Order: sequence, then C-alpha cells, then structure tokens
Amino acid sequence: MSHQPQEQLTPKQQALHDLEEARGSLAYHASHAAEEWSPKAIITRSVHKHRALWIGGAAVAGLVLIKAVLPSRDSSRHHEASLSGAQRSGLFALLLSPLIGLARKSLMSYGTQMVQSYLHQKISPNASDAEAV
Repeated sequence: MSHQPQEQLTPKQQALHDLEEARGSLAYHASHAAEEWSPKAIITRSVHKHRALWIGGAAVAGLVLIKAVLPSRDSSRHHEASLSGAQRSGLFALLLSPLIGLARKSLMSYGTQMVQSYLHQKISPNASDAEAV
C-alpha cells in the first residue's frame, strides 16, 4: 500500500491507517508488559530489591527443612535410627551450602557497591576541583 499524503486520505483510509498504528503500538506495549510482568522478571526484581529478606527466608526454610529431615533428640523410638554427629553435620552442610554461596555473592556485590560509591564520593570532588582550577 503506497503512502499517500494525509490530505488525500479518505475518512475510511484514515481510520484504517490509525487502526494499523494502534495495533502496532498495542503489540509493542503488550510484549513489553508480558516481559515486565512475567514471574521470572517479578522474582528477579524482588530478589534484587529485597535481598536480605530472601536470604532470611531461605535460612528459615532451610532450618525448617532440617528439622523435618532430622529426627528430634527427645524421641526415644527413633534413638537407634538417628544420624550420628558427623552425618548430621554433613547433611547440614549439604543443605546450607547453596545458602552460603548466595550469601557470599550478595555480600560481595554489596561490599563492592559500597566501596565503589565511597571511592566515587572521595575521588569525584577532587576531580571537579582540579577541573575548576
């Protein structure tokens, strides 16, 4: 379809042209909304925004899981089937190793950001003073 100047379009052609533009805009905004509101994007934003809460929740979930997996010490009927200390600590380490890795990564990124902002704050005023002279 050739592009005609706006003055030569009939009302019907103008309406079809407007409808085509609206469909294109709607398709763009619908795909953008689908990306922004996907579960993956929502969880990713939540983890970045509330990192400490996610780590705390993971720790609590890990402790609940450990309590569910390991029998209590009070139980006399499971006394023979209870795990030894070495097995318990190995299981504990196995369950907490992903949490420790996440915490280490979070602390390193947070520390890096803090150091960068501190250095930027200390270096930038000196650089602007030197440029002003």
